[in-house]
Amino acid sequence: MQFRILGPPDLLDEERRLRAPLTSPKQRRLLGALLARPNAPVPREELVREVWGGDRTPKHARAALGAHVAGLRSAIAAVEGPGGARARLTAGPDGLLLRVAAAETDSGRFGLAVARAARLRRTDPEDAYTVLRGALPLWRGAVLGGGGGPHGLLCAALADGLRDERHRALGMLFDTALRTGRHREVVPELREAIAAHPLCERFHDQLMLALCRSGRSGEAIGVYTEARRRLTEAHGHTPLLRARLEQISTRAPELSGEAAGEHPVLPAPRPPLDGSARTGRERFAVRERERGAGPAERSVLGFLTDLLSGRELYSGGG
Repeated sequence: MQFRILGPPDLLDEERRLRAPLTSPKQRRLLGALLARPNAPVPREELVREVWGGDRTPKHARAALGAHVAGLRSAIAAVEGPGGARARLTAGPDGLLLRVAAAETDSGRFGLAVARAARLRRTDPEDAYTVLRGALPLWRGAVLGGGGGPHGLLCAALADGLRDERHRALGMLFDTALRTGRHREVVPELREAIAAHPLCERFHDQLMLALCRSGRSGEAIGVYTEARRRLTEAHGHTPLLRARLEQISTRAPELSGEAAGEHPVLPAPRPPLDGSARTGRERFAVRERERGAGPAERSVLGFLTDLLSGRELYSGGG
């Protein structure tokens, strides 16, 4: 038996493939409120607020709540039988209680998988990656079906917590993918994650790294340019991205990763018109000496800043 809320809510017997969907928005909210506090009584007054949310509460609220409880019991009975329904959902003086183990909910299974991956990620990133790949498909859509789902405080807190946990799982998935040489594979997924979470600096940083390891450093710098503008407006600073840009500019060994065995390829500089073969750093050293800037060579971060501003031009892209 599995109570599924990571998408349209339903009850599922996995062995017999019996499924009981919850089509009533109020039954969905009732299930969400009970799963927000599993194995603990939830007071009826609180359940009334959850079930009706912003809707007008009926005059005889307890009786109306009882009708939705009966509907939820019927759905459980359709999968587990009448005895299972009575054992699962009980009523007492302190409220209603839903007995359910973590492994009997898709949200619980997801949480267990994320916790396991977090333990494995440093010592065995391959297994951590496999665990997360298996867990993310548990999400079939928005928590409690989205529009017909969370309205009260319990359901809203449940949905927010689960979304945060999924965000964390995606970050770990991309991290373990990069540590196991799957940089090309996750580039499209990282772009999707950024589209869904445009202010997540970590996803932008991971995309820059994945592109570098795929030999696309020019695109990585483009990601930096766009992300810097967007994130600076929102947060005022981008420490992860600036650190990654510095690594790209120096071709730092960290960019090669533990399993990838490759270094990011930076685009070659455009040859000067006079036919000399000065590198980008040499040309900057000359320019700084001409300007009387002090040190013979500026930092590579300064070099890339001028590159991005258009004062220094590269030909082609990596």
